[in-house]
Amino acid sequence: MSYPWNALLPRKYHNSVVPPIAFEHHAEPSLRADKIIGFDDSGKRCFYYQSFLLAEEGFDIDEFPILIEAYYERVIAWRHRKGHWIKLKSYSDRLDLCNKKLTTLPVEISLEMPR
Repeated sequence: MSYPWNALLPRKYHNSVVPPIAFEHHAEPSLRADKIIGFDDSGKRCFYYQSFLLAEEGFDIDEFPILIEAYYERVIAWRHRKGHWIKLKSYSDRLDLCNKKLTTLPVEISLEMPR
């Protein structure tokens, strides 16, 4: 499996993260959730991707039951060559509106990979 692991990596970190050579993918269709772990050439984790979409039960205009998307979250992290993690989190909690907006928080530096 190939994955565009550095597509959302901020440009200033492109040359300072450990590139993955293998990926492990986990999916939970009922939550529309995905988790992808990337491993470097020594088998250590160096990339993390997690996303999920929560839905609520509701009714359409004709009062038929439907699922309404309510919250989306995505966390991506890359291991820096110095050992710390560069984390990027995006979310949307207004999916029921016509003008959906994805909010991306500032880059966070962490000593541990997200879980």
